[in-house]
Amino acid sequence: MKQVLTISALIATTLAVFGGESSLTVTYQPLDGLGSGEITISQVTCHDWSSHSGAATAIGLISAANIPPTNNPKEATENLNLASVCGVRFYASDIGDPQAALGLTLDATKFVIPKRFDHPRENIIRSCLECLRLCLPEKLRDTPVTLKAADSDKPWLSEIVREFNAHDRRKVFHTPPA
Repeated sequence: MKQVLTISALIATTLAVFGGESSLTVTYQPLDGLGSGEITISQVTCHDWSSHSGAATAIGLISAANIPPTNNPKEATENLNLASVCGVRFYASDIGDPQAALGLTLDATKFVIPKRFDHPRENIIRSCLECLRLCLPEKLRDTPVTLKAADSDKPWLSEIVREFNAHDRRKVFHTPPA
């Protein structure tokens, strides 16, 4: 009986520390247009396992894999989220912690475009930043984005991030070309 109580207490503590309950969270993702040559910025519902943590989880979920349901499961099983497959990640400070400094990071240290995609790199990054803009909570609306990138990518990425940081985030930053 003591073991059951100990295990129950351990599970309850773990759930409390790591956010507790899951729920559905809305984010935005830059999705490949399946051969159309376009990037589609789409609102996506995600199962968020840390929804009660106080963190802006919609930001991290921009990079979650997106394998859409299909009626042909033998053919359409690839991840369509360009942020995910190209290695673009976003991190935000814990907005539930009043002592935490506000921060947003674009981590492109693992940025690479798989051969199956032919979108210009600038359009992928701009689309990812538009997804970020769309799911920023008010508390982070004007927080500058910090860039982490490989030295070879810093020159072109820094310019896009600088442009994003100077942009009014209440207005559209990027519309993918049709």
